[in-house]
Amino acid sequence: MPSEIQNHHIQPRVAALYVGPTQSSKAVLKAFSQSLIHQGICVHGLLQENIVDEKGHRIGVDAIDIVRNDRIELLRPTPYETKHKRCSLNLAQLSKTTVVLRRAVEQHADIALVERFSKTESEGGGLAEDLLNLMASGVPTVVSVAKDETESWLRYCGGLAETIDCNEHALMRWWKTILH
Repeated sequence: MPSEIQNHHIQPRVAALYVGPTQSSKAVLKAFSQSLIHQGICVHGLLQENIVDEKGHRIGVDAIDIVRNDRIELLRPTPYETKHKRCSLNLAQLSKTTVVLRRAVEQHADIALVERFSKTESEGGGLAEDLLNLMASGVPTVVSVAKDETESWLRYCGGLAETIDCNEHALMRWWKTILH
């Protein structure tokens, strides 16, 4: 039995994938998850995908369960919300994503990926509670964090996360250190 468990203390293994204003973590996390799954690693978590209309304009965002490939509609702004720049996050739908994080803990995932930490979590809503539980469980966890949320993230995680550049090679280097 690992000494961490014997001492009832599990050291969080968390990485913050910092995303700059011109970057996107979507492709990086998707490629990383597919690479790990191809290697037989048990990957859990949530990715996000923009939903676009026939002209290529974003009309929504879905969360995607990595294990089941289920889609959860997070954003579908109405014309009023779009025109008045109102938040259109569907909190009822967001609550469905918490099941995915709980399952990662219950099934002892090898790693969990979460796209993304936002203002909602920094204010204690959204995935905040389940994300903390996931990180405290000992499951290695990668969370994408927009650079403008850095201070909120540091307060939220208590400074216990490593910082990783937003690229697949940096993620793989971090993952290899976790394996040793």
